[in-house]
Amino acid sequence: MNSLEMLNGILEQQRAQLDLILTEQKKIRKDVTTRNWEDLEAHIVTLNYLSQQFSVLEEKRTKAYTQAKKDAGGKDILLGNPLFHMVHQKLAASRIENDALNNYISVTKNFLQSVFDNVVPQRRNTLYSSKGSIVHSKPESLVLNTLS
Repeated sequence: MNSLEMLNGILEQQRAQLDLILTEQKKIRKDVTTRNWEDLEAHIVTLNYLSQQFSVLEEKRTKAYTQAKKDAGGKDILLGNPLFHMVHQKLAASRIENDALNNYISVTKNFLQSVFDNVVPQRRNTLYSSKGSIVHSKPESLVLNTLS
């Protein structure tokens, strides 16, 4: 097997791995929005495992690319490679999925912080950090009665 065939094989493995990663990311987002914490934990473990496998493939791809480029006389062989572009697109989709989840979590965190600040203020005075910015007080404890 020559270096270009090896590179294409690794790109195909990365494409398949990214399909699995994207599926897990969607499950994680669903778990967060439906507050299914047990499934969320299991999906995070699976995603971490898949990400580690992808990192190993990325190291192999880098080595195979270096060898294939050397064999091609320094010519960049990935520019016209459809598998490379597919992997690149799936990586972009994965980044978008991560950003969407991070934005959701950030908005939810800010909403809850404002509820805590208004409903359960722990301190009335304004606190400042060592850099001079305002530090929002965080509740020291909060117990909710969920029984009706």
